[in-house]
Amino acid sequence: MQTTRLLTLVPLLAPALLAQQGVIPGLDGSLTNNASPTYFGRRGPAHPNGQIAMAMSYSMCNPGTVPIQWTAPMNPNHPMFAMMVVRESNGRLEQLTNETETYVKHAFSAANSASTCGGTCQATGSGLRVNCTDVYGAGLNANRFYLGPANEIDPWTGTWNPIGSYFDRGDPAVAPPQNTDGVRSLTSGTTGVFTDPVRNRIALKEQDLLVPGRLFYCCHIICKGEDGDLHWNNLGHREMTASWNGSTWSFGLPNSFVSGSVLNAWAGATVSNGRNGDDDGHFVVAVKTTALGGGLWHYEYALQNFDNHRGGATLRIPVNPTTPVTNLSFRDPNDDPLDGWIASRQGAELVFTAPANNPLNWNNIYNFGFDCDVPPIAGNVVVDQARLGAGALSVTIGTRVPAGLAAVTALGVGCGAPAPVLATNGLPVIPNAGFAFTVAATPFAPVIVYGAAGAAATLLAPGCTLYLDNPVVTHGVHTANAAGQVLSPLAIPNSPALEGTRLAWQAVEVTAGGPVFGFLALSNGIETLVAVR
Repeated sequence: MQTTRLLTLVPLLAPALLAQQGVIPGLDGSLTNNASPTYFGRRGPAHPNGQIAMAMSYSMCNPGTVPIQWTAPMNPNHPMFAMMVVRESNGRLEQLTNETETYVKHAFSAANSASTCGGTCQATGSGLRVNCTDVYGAGLNANRFYLGPANEIDPWTGTWNPIGSYFDRGDPAVAPPQNTDGVRSLTSGTTGVFTDPVRNRIALKEQDLLVPGRLFYCCHIICKGEDGDLHWNNLGHREMTASWNGSTWSFGLPNSFVSGSVLNAWAGATVSNGRNGDDDGHFVVAVKTTALGGGLWHYEYALQNFDNHRGGATLRIPVNPTTPVTNLSFRDPNDDPLDGWIASRQGAELVFTAPANNPLNWNNIYNFGFDCDVPPIAGNVVVDQARLGAGALSVTIGTRVPAGLAAVTALGVGCGAPAPVLATNGLPVIPNAGFAFTVAATPFAPVIVYGAAGAAATLLAPGCTLYLDNPVVTHGVHTANAAGQVLSPLAIPNSPALEGTRLAWQAVEVTAGGPVFGFLALSNGIETLVAVR
């Protein structure tokens, strides 16, 4: 009787058991601006081979219904701000900052200014009050007294343990037991005399700033107790420019602040995300595909760990199992050639696997690229988690993948002496006004190009196969030129509804003594798959 009663309660208990832990109802932090990018010195060889430090101001507000806890370290109840700089160039969006160099800002006091997110700033209360705004200037965000490592923070729950932290240990580190006593050993006196101006700040190579492209400065708020469904307004980005005047760097802001992942700024990319239920956070994936010609496509993926604490250990991309994959590439921002992710073919998947010392941790973007002869279709990539913890072992994200058929597939050989040869002039992509079929035939011979909605194999004569299913439709009637060449145009309009259309094609040459009926020779058969460019 008791067992039966317990089983009836399981469906009611399940939502509570699966809920994100530590959520404070009504808590919501929102990043509203990045501004004032500022240069804070350089290190290394003479320009342009050194490394510089920068910082930027940011604003956040409280659009929730409860105050945001805001007490200075060593109290763990305060927001933290992660920074990143990325660049779009050469068809890729890539991170320039290194997570081990660029530390996270720990907030220490809320100003409670007039709201930048609507409503009237609440007059009383502690922390960042409802509908109030707080701004941290570039100088405070560059102050090493408030900067600590990202790996001490759980971005999903917003928790940070001060015991044994960088602030607790100090820099240089103090001896036990002071390094784990919960008393701050990192002092403004020690950080104020750091001789390296770049240390712990946003660090950028000068060479990276000179590469043509677009630069973006990104910020991400971590608020303890915030529901994961509300995390998306915690991050944002702003395009910036960088210039060297002979002695110092300066930065400009050509465009306004944009909320959300910087991957959305990647021109021509498809962006999507997935998360590990209510147990852990999100990964964001962006993919940009480029038709290279000659039947090949280039795939460029950018994978961002937005707020997943367990990190990513593999990226699994479904790929047509028979297609060759070439020009494999991987990039991360740490400049270590020995810890790159290794690519391998495993059945119908292309798998990029991290070494043990280089998982995709939060506030990082890694890049993966390759070429193949299969155009993109809708499908799922899978990110396997790097560390044990609550939730599933992997996160599935819907995106675009090369899991379908090749853009142009051979159906079989032709017949004749010689047989005419059918090919495509370019790829069947949307749009492609110049798409056409080419036929190599006998000079001045009549040539007819036929199409069908499906492929079939019908033997018409010994060694001669018709590869078109009924009904067969005449596409073009032509006469080969003096070089024996035929061009049969088939413009593909800018109509997304055509994506996925598969058609079979074959050409017939009228020639005396041909193997079919004594006057016809058949070309090879091909099948085309219409894809988005």
